[in-house]
Amino acid sequence: MIQRLGVIGAGSMGAAIAGLAASAGISVVLLDVRDPDDPAGPARRGLERARAQRALLDPRAIDRIQVGNIEDNLDLLATCDWVLEAIIEDLEAKRSLFQQLASILPPTTILTTNTSTFPLEQLLPHETPAWRARFFATHFFNPPRALLLTELAALPEGADQHVFDGLRRFLEQRLGRRVLVVKSSPGFVANRFGIYALVHAIQLTDTLGLTLEEADALTGPLLGRPRSATFRTIDLTGLDILVLGTRSLQASTGDDYRLPSWVLDLYQQGRFGDKAGAGLFRTDGDQSLTFDPKVGGDRPTQPATIPGLVEASAVPFPQRLQQALHLPDPYGMFVRHLLGRTFWYVLARTPDVAHDLVTVDCALEWGFGWTAGPYQQMDMLGMSTVRSLITEAGQAPPPLLDAAEQAGGFYRDDCVLDLATGTMRSRQTLPVARRINQVQTRTVLTRQSILPLTEDVIAIRPERLTDLPQAIDHALTAQWPTALVLVPSFQPPGYPYESIIDAAEHGHWSTFTHLLKTVHDAVLALAEIPVPIVVMLDGDARGAATMCTLWADGTVAYLTSIVGFPGASHGLYPFGALSGLLWQANVGRTEPPAAQPPEHGGWLTAALTLCANETVFSSAAEAAQDGLLGHNAAVLLDRDGLLDNAVALARILGARIPTRPSSHPLKHAAATDLDMLLASLPQTPVAQTLAATMAPALRTATTVRDLLAAELEAWHAMLHDPNLRSQAATALQKVRPRR
Repeated sequence: MIQRLGVIGAGSMGAAIAGLAASAGISVVLLDVRDPDDPAGPARRGLERARAQRALLDPRAIDRIQVGNIEDNLDLLATCDWVLEAIIEDLEAKRSLFQQLASILPPTTILTTNTSTFPLEQLLPHETPAWRARFFATHFFNPPRALLLTELAALPEGADQHVFDGLRRFLEQRLGRRVLVVKSSPGFVANRFGIYALVHAIQLTDTLGLTLEEADALTGPLLGRPRSATFRTIDLTGLDILVLGTRSLQASTGDDYRLPSWVLDLYQQGRFGDKAGAGLFRTDGDQSLTFDPKVGGDRPTQPATIPGLVEASAVPFPQRLQQALHLPDPYGMFVRHLLGRTFWYVLARTPDVAHDLVTVDCALEWGFGWTAGPYQQMDMLGMSTVRSLITEAGQAPPPLLDAAEQAGGFYRDDCVLDLATGTMRSRQTLPVARRINQVQTRTVLTRQSILPLTEDVIAIRPERLTDLPQAIDHALTAQWPTALVLVPSFQPPGYPYESIIDAAEHGHWSTFTHLLKTVHDAVLALAEIPVPIVVMLDGDARGAATMCTLWADGTVAYLTSIVGFPGASHGLYPFGALSGLLWQANVGRTEPPAAQPPEHGGWLTAALTLCANETVFSSAAEAAQDGLLGHNAAVLLDRDGLLDNAVALARILGARIPTRPSSHPLKHAAATDLDMLLASLPQTPVAQTLAATMAPALRTATTVRDLLAAELEAWHAMLHDPNLRSQAATALQKVRPRR
């Protein structure tokens, strides 16, 4: 079990991994070189940079990280369950460090390297044989906050399988990584193939005389790759990273990773990209400039004008790929040679770097943002087309292509071509199958909005709060579920404030009343669901999505979900929140949160004060601790696993006795401290209007319907006030997400 992690190297990668682990609740030791004036200064500064770059998904996690230096504090690693090396990509420096660790770490410690360059067998000194079964590569992608891929490799002679599998599960479930088990080889899988494709695009740009803008237009979404395409990607990640990485891959593999001389000239000039203020692209005042290899200098940026590109880009991806091949030359030639050379290299090298084809496709999709991996693309184009492309690119088709032709492709139904036998095997037998299933289920739910997850649990994903009644009714009548999972996908703040305010401003009171009633009916439908409901949050959940958690029987949230009620004290009243809090107190959610509540009023007053003061949390863990995520809140770093965990919780809740008590009479004990509760509200016009309107109802309400009716009356009164309405309109401009 991993409870304490040691990270050696506080650069951008090491500090980010330390922040990720600490955010997952792990105790971390972070070491770097020693500064004579401030021994732990380099590690501390690395951690501060990581915090500034939001590498700590939970800001409070910094308290779990102890900093030190390699010279004085290596002994701190003796108590770590896992030690990760993330120092400079220098073979001798790494080997020297591992030799020092040999006399410090106990034999039970897991030792890993974050290298993306060196095979494991080159790194571990021969005098440390005891570690060989527990020495692995854990290649995280940067930044880990956004890129979930981690490649995991063991030495060729094998690993302690129990430890290896345990580490893989830890990386997936605790740290939320998409783990691919790969072979120990230079660059592993993602960088080996992704950088090769990038380098070949640069080479073709040079040999065919294309502009950088034209190359980017051809290698972005047209080919199912990120919008940053080739050259803008280099500016984002750093030309220095590319040059050093290609040099290492060229030396270690002997394959063609050469960069044109003009690229190396820019490297020598320090034009590393965005971080250096200039790269392949730069700005001069208001003018955008692009480096032109033909003239050896910058010129004004010129949009690419490629015949047929607009038409090809307008069709769905598989058809885009086909149409791109037939663009007029030299553009069609560029695409054909790029794909042909990339397909050839992937086919030729896959047996050396991966255990299966699916790993290669996932590596390029998860690590480089490709819409579909190379093997999926080859299936889309057909084997005969792939053979022609490889031949046109000047290469001989590898034997793996022959095997695919005999098997009818690389994928068929739910099977994949097996590298060892050349026959089809079930994809569900692969180590990555579970993660792929999770990712695909989320994608299907996004597309369908309602999805049976098991025979007794249905997920619904409404895009508007007012869609809730119909979605709930559909789910309940479709399959008779024992529980629901609600994935609110409302655009924050989730309430139709703009339409409501506009109707009031123009005196359209019937429309105004109708809009308020639709929100009321949506919350009532949520409150009166006859089966348990689990809310899943992932992303910006401010406003109505947060309100939904207060009516749920359980909440499963991604750690960085943004939670709270912005603008609540300025007229953006979160309808249903107060009644939801009172309902929670009524059904037994009376224990105080971990955070110290205010001096008076206990948990309910504490949570209500957070709502009224429009507190917004950037950490779901902090929101849950302070009582804003309702019953049974689980906060996870495993983003892909959110839905699975929500289903597991929903099934438990669906089987319990009694079931959801939403229709039970309210206990008047919930309003015992009513005067104290209302007195705790801030002295603002919104809060005082709410208190004056709600007070009588709170003393007499016997059902949830009574509470919501009183809230509706209070909301109606607030927005009838022109001053409060004006405040609300101003607050709404600040709350809307930036586009």
